[in-house]
Amino acid sequence: MLFNYKEHRIFAFSDSHGMHKWLHILEEADILLCAGGVVSGFGKDGMEDFFSWLLSHPAKLYIFVAGNHELLLEDSPEQAKFLLTREIVFLHDTCYEFDRISFGNISTRSLQSKESNIHLAGKMDFLITHIPPEGILDEGRGSLPLLLEVYRSQPRFHVFGHAHSSGNQSKGGAFTEFYNVSQFNELKNQDGGQ
Repeated sequence: MLFNYKEHRIFAFSDSHGMHKWLHILEEADILLCAGGVVSGFGKDGMEDFFSWLLSHPAKLYIFVAGNHELLLEDSPEQAKFLLTREIVFLHDTCYEFDRISFGNISTRSLQSKESNIHLAGKMDFLITHIPPEGILDEGRGSLPLLLEVYRSQPRFHVFGHAHSSGNQSKGGAFTEFYNVSQFNELKNQDGGQ
């Protein structure tokens, strides 16, 4: 999905699951956001290829958050440093600001933890998670604590994936616009699924 925001063209996607080479990124996009789900397995196989592909698209900023298939990046800072180059901003329960646009993340591990007290640092433009909030484009796979935190902190946009059948859909809210940017079904129906 493409966002025109604060003089930037931001392309957000998730859930390519090894089919990234069939994903079309518009040339005018100058910020690329990936909400995880980039490999088909649960290890590092395919990650180097994905990150190399991602960096082959000229952009001013690359942001990546891990999905349930990339948990090794959340669990092992050494693996994250090895697989992610300096050009890619890896958000893991952190925030990042670029050219007056704020980006934040609540990690997949934090959302999966029963003991985690998730809390965003403050108001932000883009919240990027892999898991959707409960009841919003989530196919019954969303997180209630995440939904409550989004209602409390009111980011301008919440970008997520994980629920493949609800990909490329959006839903407006009183304070936050929600976007499921999963590309899985679209890519599966192209050459990538053969």
